[in-house]
Amino acid sequence: MLSPVSVVALVGGLVLLGVGGLAWSGFWRGWASPVSARSARPARSAPITVVPGVGVFLVTLGVLPLLVHLLGNVLVLVGFLAAIGSWLVLLSEPPWWGPRWWRERSGPSATSDVEEVLWARRVPPERDSEYLVLSERAPATPRVRREVVLLDPALGRPTLHHDDGAARGWLCLFDDEVVFAADRSDDATRPGPTIRVVPASRGLEVRREPSPRDARRWTVVVAGADGTRCRFEVARARALVAILQRAYPSA
Repeated sequence: MLSPVSVVALVGGLVLLGVGGLAWSGFWRGWASPVSARSARPARSAPITVVPGVGVFLVTLGVLPLLVHLLGNVLVLVGFLAAIGSWLVLLSEPPWWGPRWWRERSGPSATSDVEEVLWARRVPPERDSEYLVLSERAPATPRVRREVVLLDPALGRPTLHHDDGAARGWLCLFDDEVVFAADRSDDATRPGPTIRVVPASRGLEVRREPSPRDARRWTVVVAGADGTRCRFEVARARALVAILQRAYPSA
């Protein structure tokens, strides 16, 4: 008979295995978006490493009372090794690990932290998008600042490190306008700053749509009364839509 502790361990393990299965299969890819991967880089593969690894360990602990002593000990040891191994894979992230869609997305062409730091240091003020946005609007400051990816075919692909038609940056919400400013690592690869301004004084049209790059991801489309329209790929798109609607009540 299972004790309450065993039941909790078993249920928790099954939940983690289910989450890991969704992440591994690609059904849930929001955690691997460019925004998420960059903002939480040390733990970017956790859903396909630590989550299922710990899930296996918890399941073995949960079913331990139902097994004979020797078999139970062996299974718990296997589960423990799986959990430890998952942490090691998370820290090293070998190129052979993960489903095909993940390996193709995060292979050698991915930008390293060192490259981003070096790029950022080479950006002069006149090409620093966020610096220009904030200095031109000083002393006003953004009410909200969210990390996003601007999707625009006109952006092209300045380096092999970039996705075609995409620029990472920040969405800044001011009193009368919504402004996108590329981050420094993106600015350093382009001849000038990347800034988009959507006037919001007369209201905004805001909607959530599947990403044109991957139907499993979501984007937020922001359109001003003057016809200006921008599309942003962002983690938790529904939350950003709610923020925009609260910031600009006529949206």
